Amino acid sequence: MGETFEEEVEPALAKCTLWDHPFDVHFACRSVRGWPKIFVEVWGIEHGRDSLAGYGVRTLPCHQGQHEIKIPCWRPVNMTSEMQGTLLGIYPELELKDILLSCLDRFGLETESTGTVSVQVGVMLKDFNLHGVDL
Repeated sequence: MGETFEEEVEPALAKCTLWDHPFDVHFACRSVRGWPKIFVEVWGIEHGRDSLAGYGVRTLPCHQGQHEIKIPCWRPVNMTSEMQGTLLGIYPELELKDILLSCLDRFGLETESTGTVSVQVGVMLKDFNLHGVDL
């Protein structure tokens, strides 16, 4: 499941972009194993090309209420990616994004930090105690 949002940013405001797009998601579960995560894939335009700005994954809070979560973003690097990125706006991308949700598969992957996405999220919990889940 996913949603795509696009935002055009004025060059003077390029350090921070405000997306005001609410999303409503309902999860049903019988345990905290496999707790929902939010995945972001941020793209930008460099040298007239779509360019990967970064990937980020964060587990959603398991406590009821309003939360601001910060999702650190990164992108893969290799020996030639720095030169290609600077000259052409081309950065390496992951072929299989499944590894983003499993932290074990990312060991050994060289990355660079590309910023942070802040998300305000409201969490409501209902009937977990009926299923023996104590949060």
